[in-house]
Amino acid sequence: MIYSLIIKRNEMSRVLVNGYWDHGKKKEIRSYAIYGGLIPPYTMNIGSDKYIMPGWYKLDNTETLPNIEDIAFYPYKPSIRPLPEESIGKVYKVLSSKGDKEYEVNTNASGSLECSCVGYGYRRKCRHIDQITSTL
Repeated sequence: MIYSLIIKRNEMSRVLVNGYWDHGKKKEIRSYAIYGGLIPPYTMNIGSDKYIMPGWYKLDNTETLPNIEDIAFYPYKPSIRPLPEESIGKVYKVLSSKGDKEYEVNTNASGSLECSCVGYGYRRKCRHIDQITSTL
């Protein structure tokens, strides 16, 4: 039996566990991968518990700690939105969905957009940025 399962999600990083049963060795073979995040994988012991970090994947007591080289790492890569040269350094004003507030969408020197709304502070994306990119 082959399976693939996302076990743990911790903010930006998640641990993917792949496994299969090896009938010759009569045991389960597992491989691990870290998707997202900026920190490379490492293992950690806290008391008698063993973890794969980041992602806080707790290994069973029967599992051994894998070698760090055997854990695949796929770091987070932000999407790059190409902007016209003339829009860099500009500030755009966008109304809120209720129309009672006005937010500022700034274009910085790297060409990325930043918004002053609360949603951008949490998710690093918002409808105000989508509205500006659709007009550019």
